[in-house]
Amino acid sequence: MAKIDRDAVFNKYGGLCAYTGKPLGPDWQVDHCRPRSNWLWHQKWNTAEVDGRENLLPAIKIINHYKRGLTLEEFRARMSAFHLQLAKLPKRTQRPKTVSRIAYMHEIAALFDITPQKPFSGQFYFEILQSG
Repeated sequence: MAKIDRDAVFNKYGGLCAYTGKPLGPDWQVDHCRPRSNWLWHQKWNTAEVDGRENLLPAIKIINHYKRGLTLEEFRARMSAFHLQLAKLPKRTQRPKTVSRIAYMHEIAALFDITPQKPFSGQFYFEILQSG
């Protein structure tokens, strides 16, 4: 991606993550709101649409990683159940993989302001901005 295009995506929401509204770090990523894999299965590959600025959103790296190839609605459903996953996390463990997974989940939760008692709001930052 050309630097000018990457800069345009970065500035789309003033240097904030399109999903969380939190500041993008130096390792931020460009997310395809409608995933590339979705385009491949449902219609002819059209690079202009897939990689068009309308389909590209700035995302914090861990959020883009967690979203993966999900559509917006699939990601919303995943985030809507996130507080339930948090509640199920073990409180104590010695297993390094589990410790790492717990830290990963808590980092995502903090970015969306989710707790086991407080679920995802149902809207992503860019949607809140669009609705006024």
